[in-house]
Amino acid sequence: MVFVDVKLPTSLIETKPEKEWASESEAKEVVHRETWGSKAEFLLSCIGLAVGIGNVWRFPYLAYQNGGGAFLVAYVVMLLLVGKPHFFAELAIGQFTGLGSVGIWKCFPIAKGVGFAMVIVSAMIGTYYNVIMTYTLYYIGQSFRSEVPWNQCRTWWGANEYCYERGSNNNTSILSTLIDT
Repeated sequence: MVFVDVKLPTSLIETKPEKEWASESEAKEVVHRETWGSKAEFLLSCIGLAVGIGNVWRFPYLAYQNGGGAFLVAYVVMLLLVGKPHFFAELAIGQFTGLGSVGIWKCFPIAKGVGFAMVIVSAMIGTYYNVIMTYTLYYIGQSFRSEVPWNQCRTWWGANEYCYERGSNNNTSILSTLIDT
């Protein structure tokens, strides 16, 4: 692996302490960013970012659909060769420059659209994640009712002939399907 020493423009990184500014107008231009309170806070934030709803909800399904254990071997290999180095590089560049996903592209202005795309994708993920969490809260709330809405097969929620009602005698279509196969 080859590492290239890249010198960023001084406009990206200011090394002067705040008290040594030549004028007040220059001091006002510097944007102070928040920092982590501790290493544990940073580590837990990285884990929370990396392990999202996709890992908990969709990953087992994808692993089953794509070969189970054989898929996990390929997944772990790609995780170690591509995923973790990419994650580390993203963290290192962000920490080194202290800029956000749009501001980092000052060193390569033609790729500034990548930063905007990252912001748009983050907004989209935030939107669908909130919708999934809202569904979760809705069904948790509905499960405290004396009669839950999904205990009977009703067409308004998409039930078809394969719907199963516990304690009902209309389950012949399921039994006949199972016997015929």
